[in-house]
Amino acid sequence: MNNVITKFNCALRMIIGIAPLLLTACATNGVNSIWLKPEGVPAPYQHLIVLGIANHPKIQRAYEDAFVQAFKAQGLTARSSEALVPALNPKRSKTIQTGLLRAGADAVLVTHLVAEPTKSAEPLPVRVNTVPEVYRQLAPYYQDVYFKVMRTGYYSGYQELRLESNCYDTKTGALLWSGRSQPLDPNSEQTIGQVMAQVVMQLRDDRLLALPRADRQTQTYD
Repeated sequence: MNNVITKFNCALRMIIGIAPLLLTACATNGVNSIWLKPEGVPAPYQHLIVLGIANHPKIQRAYEDAFVQAFKAQGLTARSSEALVPALNPKRSKTIQTGLLRAGADAVLVTHLVAEPTKSAEPLPVRVNTVPEVYRQLAPYYQDVYFKVMRTGYYSGYQELRLESNCYDTKTGALLWSGRSQPLDPNSEQTIGQVMAQVVMQLRDDRLLALPRADRQTQTYD
């Protein structure tokens, strides 16, 4: 996985100029601002596609490849959004859901770096009870984030960066899970790959992901 993370950091450095923050990378341990569908998840998801949103194709692919490796390290399977081309049209964002279903995905993890204009005055809660309305469905969320990230200067003058990841059901397009990393810290020894691994483990702990076969013998879902 180290080669994948190195490519990810190089892409960030060359294209949006934030390598000093992400070269060594990241946050204090854990994922926060976690929202989980109140009704629960009907069954663990087994066929995920990772969809990165970035202002350059190299960064998008780097997001996706790094997350795919993080899933693989946990004994889980995920694919990049390559299977969705040409469905990734932000002006026709509803076609993404159709593309996901055709690709055989039962869930999609949408991820991007959030540029915060101000620093957090207080630590963010681990769990939250609500999310912005635009988060609740895949199509409007993708379109909203895409046009924000593509806006000139989005990654200029930020005060904090967080990795945000949302998981959606591909049949309904409904949000299942949302979470953010702690603010990315250039003085931390933790890597961006470790933060992605924490996201994957949190998804597993929140019972969205099917357990690897070896783990199924010792744990069952309610």
